[in-house]
Amino acid sequence: MSFIFRAYHAMARQRPMSTKTGIPTSATYVFVNMLNKLRKDFAPEYIAAVFDVAAPTFRDEQAAGMPTLRKYDRESGEYKQVAYDGYKAQRVAMPEDLAQQVPYIRRALEIYRIPILEAAGFEADDVIGTLARLASAQSYAVYVVSSDKDMLQLVDERVCVLNPPKDNLICDRAKVEEILGVPPERVIDVMALRGDSIDNVPGAPGIGDKGSVELIQRYGSLDNLLEHVGEIERKTYRESLLHNRDAVLLSRELVTINRDVAVEFNPESMKAQPPDVPAARQLFTELEFTSLVKEFLEEGTEIGETDYREAKSADDVESVFAAVPDGGALAIAIEAAAPTEVEEAALAEEAALMTEEAEEKEEPPPLFASAQETAAAQGIAAAGLRVAEAAAKRPQRIAISAQPGRAMIVQLNDEELRSAVTAEVHEGVPLAVHDYKAAIHALDRNYIALEEVRHDLMLYSYLLDPTYSSHTLKDIALRKLSLRLTGEVAEAADVTGRLLLLRKEVEEAGLTEVYEQIDLPLVPVLRRMEDAGVKLDCELLAGLSQRLARDCDAKARDIYQKAGVEFNINSPKQLGEVLFNRLNLPKPLKYGKGRTISTAQDVLEALAAEHEVPRLVLDYRQLSKLKSTYVDALPVLCRAGTSRLHTSFNQVGTATGRLSSNNPNLQNIPIRTELGREIRAAFIAEPGNVLLAADYSQIELRLLAHFSEDPLLVEAYRRGDDIHTLTAAQVFGVPPLMIDAEHRRRAKAVNFGIVYGLSPFGLSQQLGIDTKEAKRFIDAYFEKYKGVTAFIEKTLADARREGLVKTLFGRVRPIPDILSKNANLRGFAERTAVNTPLQGTAADLIKLAMIRIDHELRERKLRSRMLLQVHDELVFETPEAEVDALRELVKREMEQVHALRVPLVVEIGVGLNWRDMD
Repeated sequence: MSFIFRAYHAMARQRPMSTKTGIPTSATYVFVNMLNKLRKDFAPEYIAAVFDVAAPTFRDEQAAGMPTLRKYDRESGEYKQVAYDGYKAQRVAMPEDLAQQVPYIRRALEIYRIPILEAAGFEADDVIGTLARLASAQSYAVYVVSSDKDMLQLVDERVCVLNPPKDNLICDRAKVEEILGVPPERVIDVMALRGDSIDNVPGAPGIGDKGSVELIQRYGSLDNLLEHVGEIERKTYRESLLHNRDAVLLSRELVTINRDVAVEFNPESMKAQPPDVPAARQLFTELEFTSLVKEFLEEGTEIGETDYREAKSADDVESVFAAVPDGGALAIAIEAAAPTEVEEAALAEEAALMTEEAEEKEEPPPLFASAQETAAAQGIAAAGLRVAEAAAKRPQRIAISAQPGRAMIVQLNDEELRSAVTAEVHEGVPLAVHDYKAAIHALDRNYIALEEVRHDLMLYSYLLDPTYSSHTLKDIALRKLSLRLTGEVAEAADVTGRLLLLRKEVEEAGLTEVYEQIDLPLVPVLRRMEDAGVKLDCELLAGLSQRLARDCDAKARDIYQKAGVEFNINSPKQLGEVLFNRLNLPKPLKYGKGRTISTAQDVLEALAAEHEVPRLVLDYRQLSKLKSTYVDALPVLCRAGTSRLHTSFNQVGTATGRLSSNNPNLQNIPIRTELGREIRAAFIAEPGNVLLAADYSQIELRLLAHFSEDPLLVEAYRRGDDIHTLTAAQVFGVPPLMIDAEHRRRAKAVNFGIVYGLSPFGLSQQLGIDTKEAKRFIDAYFEKYKGVTAFIEKTLADARREGLVKTLFGRVRPIPDILSKNANLRGFAERTAVNTPLQGTAADLIKLAMIRIDHELRERKLRSRMLLQVHDELVFETPEAEVDALRELVKREMEQVHALRVPLVVEIGVGLNWRDMD
């Protein structure tokens, strides 16, 4: 149970896990991983799991004989009688979401063929103690796996205690004495004195951890101590022992592990065995543990008999296309090219510089400690970019498949074979691929234009459940076919064809229209945007980098001066030492890596009100992040000779339907800070061109008006009123003419807070007001906007009934935790359920607008290009002569993309860079 509780609380600081049907799984997942690590690290020959039983144990009977305690009352200066409420009486019930997982944890132990032992009337500790004694007597080396200090009493020449959370600390006799200050045989005495608040073991009130050790060290044993109580100099210790002798003796009985439980010691039944593979697959699939399922799938066994061949002629290629059945599709998979030996050597040589310099330092190097380290980091990135570009230029192999189990491999550097593929593709055979956009990029370089792709398995998987973290072909095959892929291109084509079954699931889920009108036609649009890239002013960024370096140095010196010591600000360990030990700031109830006290952003934000150092560290971190993530990194990622930056847009990266970007991520450049705006100024247009940015105004609030049909909101947007001024008047009761900037700021926080499910506490933090006042604001909002209240209530009711929510166009997002008994989990699910239809619909609207704008640009043969999409904003590059035409086109298509109850409004700016736009 200590393992189970540790597994449960390990995830309590993060968002708990659950299946799509709402079964909580976080404790089970962590427990299994802890168990696997234990087995991997130590490879035990024998292993058993011991559980507590629910029935009362002999200790409950022992504790019944202790009616009262005598505790010192500081106010009166006297000892007073206090009722003893019983052994473990103060323990709260097991959390319900953990109780639900215990049966699954027991099933997991059965899968690993680990016997489960328990004994009525005894605790797990007693069973463990008995087994340890019996095994030791038969000369076995015994490891008791526990972080409970009570277990240290079991240690002897053959028995150790193994503590995994303490980096697999093994406690033998010497280590016990080092940790506790007493040998194993005196552990009981120390525990009897100090008691245990968790188990309600009384001990001697007032004698804590330090005092208990000092007394036993001095007197040798508890019995001898009690015989010489009158000799104890410290009055509080002496009187506590005089008044609580019976409590101490009872405590010794309660903490003493019974090593004579009537349990059978059968080593053969505990012999470590391979897991039950079919049962493991079944359980971990049921619990949606994709990574664990992978471990229990043997490569290639489920794929069955296959016929994979190399194409020798055009006839071979044509025969596969001819074999596509009516209503079917030809599956295509593309083999990624690997870097040459020369390229790999160059990459390794450049990476070695950074590695060698980092290994020479005790702490990790700062983000920009020296010009050499910065140059080395840039060298690695540049080398990686060159490898990728070189690989992209080389011919690749593809595989095509028309029937399950059959695939043909085609060498694209063979002109006859490539021409045959090109000719057949142009005949209009329906095609199926995984990741249509990646396929277009790869095959365009080999002169094959994919014009008839109808099935993208990645998009199908995403539409069916956007909450999955991965939609790779390997993971889809694992989830849907229980296949573990080897990575061979022929196998990938074969499996792509088999996964066409996802099309039927998409149709049955009512997602066909979303796929055919939004997700699939968006692919070539994004591909053209990626190919276009955006020009970067690298000289501007170089100057900004030098300035940021100076600012960071100045900020660091300020931190050192305020802290009174120099230290590595980038080291959480050193920062924690300064904050919590040197400056004595209150420690948070959370830990970082390596069990160090957390110095995460939320911790520093809470401490910033109490001391200047954490506030300065937050400023330093922001400067550092901007410098390393954008100012220094972006120029390295530009394409040689063009100074253009080519990001990748990801259609399956968010659960809401929003696009994301990577390599680099341009979605997170802060736009509300001056530094963030300066970075945007580095995004420029080519000579003779300008940038045009079009941004939806308050699109999610407008969608809230549409969905809620709230008369106040709808009429305000139809009239073109300022919605924040309206809310200030409605919520704060202030006449419109008397509303000032502060009123409007608060109203804006309330408006957007409603969209994102902001709590009174969250609003109070934003506005710097009392929580009760924030609650009054939110209550007043719902009182005035009754349509919004009704919309939220209906959305939550539908989500509870169906387990999902939908956007305006039918895109779905499962909300499995909407009925969770865990209040935090349920609250997060409710906020997600309300926000997703708004955010997801906004994402669908801008995607539709992008498709239509792209079509118009090509239809009218304009030279203007769409470059970027960042949330509700589109960025274009246009010749100066086309500015007016583009402005009219973009505004029309974005504002008229879909009829709503309120108008959509787009704000457009034009300028030489992304920051300075009029």
